[in-house]
Amino acid sequence: MTDHHAHVGWYSDGYHVPQEVWLAERDAGITDVYVSSTSTCVERYKLVVQEIRQLLRLGGEHVHPVLWLTPRMMKTWGIRYMLHAKVGWQMVKMHWQLHREWFYNPRLTEQAMAVARKLDVPVLLHTGREKECRPSAFCTMIQSHPDILFTLAHGRPADETIEVMNACPNTLVDTAFMPVEDVERIAKAGLAGRMRFGTDIPIHRLYYPETSTADYIRSRIEEQRNYINI
Repeated sequence: MTDHHAHVGWYSDGYHVPQEVWLAERDAGITDVYVSSTSTCVERYKLVVQEIRQLLRLGGEHVHPVLWLTPRMMKTWGIRYMLHAKVGWQMVKMHWQLHREWFYNPRLTEQAMAVARKLDVPVLLHTGREKECRPSAFCTMIQSHPDILFTLAHGRPADETIEVMNACPNTLVDTAFMPVEDVERIAKAGLAGRMRFGTDIPIHRLYYPETSTADYIRSRIEEQRNYINI
């Protein structure tokens, strides 16, 4: 069982160490995890690499490192450092809500696509209701890169996600922090086979501080198992 969307590192509620994240996933029955570091948001590249390496020591081949790109990283020594870190990046992530320059700077975005192509990995795109990160904002880019597999993280809003997935066969969606009603809606649109289970942990701690991470993962599995293949 794989969690396709998890995090480690600094967040607004504090610091989440690699061991905390890995043990919670294992305790909940997750065997594999795709993980990016929220420490990227404060551009602490060396810390990000340290965190990923610690996770790899804990989980080995069951940990799938995700390279979270930022505009600043692309313009500085950061991207060279990350590409030469020897952690075996297996996915690239972009968050156009936090880093809105992606939306307004297509040349920079193309450089990010070149990184994904160089690594030969999929691209994870945060989606939301802001114009810079709505699923429709990515449609042209996705269609322009048919050789790259894209995942619409969160699938928000659901109706627009369905439209983009129908228009772009090289697109998946993950269920990280997705209301179960949206999981059901997307699955019933005939897209269950292109849905990937995700949790967004430990971001949930900001909203459900009394719920342990392992319990949160278990609850997500239970409410989604009727709609997608978990």
